Amino acid sequence: MKTRKSNSYFRIILIMLAGAIVGGVFGIGMYILTGHYGQGIGRAAAQTFRFLQLSILPMLVVITVLSVIAGESVLRKLKGIMSRLLKADDEEADRLDYEEEKYVALSTNMNIISQTLCIVFLSLGYSSNYLSSSDAARGNFLYACIIFIICMLYDSFWQVRYIKLIQKAYPERKGDPASKKFQEQWLESCDEAEREVIYRSAYRTYITLGKLIPVLLLVTMLSNLFFNTGMLAVFIVAVIWLVSTLSYTRSCVALKEEKALVK
Repeated sequence: MKTRKSNSYFRIILIMLAGAIVGGVFGIGMYILTGHYGQGIGRAAAQTFRFLQLSILPMLVVITVLSVIAGESVLRKLKGIMSRLLKADDEEADRLDYEEEKYVALSTNMNIISQTLCIVFLSLGYSSNYLSSSDAARGNFLYACIIFIICMLYDSFWQVRYIKLIQKAYPERKGDPASKKFQEQWLESCDEAEREVIYRSAYRTYITLGKLIPVLLLVTMLSNLFFNTGMLAVFIVAVIWLVSTLSYTRSCVALKEEKALVK
């Protein structure tokens, strides 16, 4: 047991040492790169950013159109699967249940990707320099805001339609999509097998975030070091890490307390 503990400490030291070496090599490489090509990289980044700013309106239109096409196609597919699921035997039901879950995951991902891309592209115009550059820039940004609102409304309404579709096929599923307690209501209406899937998926998500957030924190720190991106990004990522950890530990303590009170 003592040897195992010693090996654990030694392994942690090796991991930290390897990280320090990789970070040092990367830092030296970035210092040399920015020293020799810093101005060229800066000009290329400025030109790319300017091109993206000019593309705000057409990109938002494309995202909105693709969101509508994809959303309607997936809803139509889900309706077909659910209608067959109600009449299927056990073996066929298992296959259709998997198909349903696959399309539900696909549709959820597409919905979130649509909203994220809309926010990212609209944020390119959130610049006083860009808005004050010309009347055309202000006009394009105004139209972009209108398209953004349309896309976000469609994505939000799509989520409600999707929930209503699930509830129509499974009347036992409860919850109002517009309610703040929708997640709790939905979870309470699920059976034990469905809850287990949700719990395990949530835990895997927490583990993934626990690995991803430190990497993002490192990237934002290095970006501030070499490209002067500012401390705001570092602060936001640090807050997300803190909130996710505190939320997890608080939930663990609350569940243990609830279990102890029941006994």
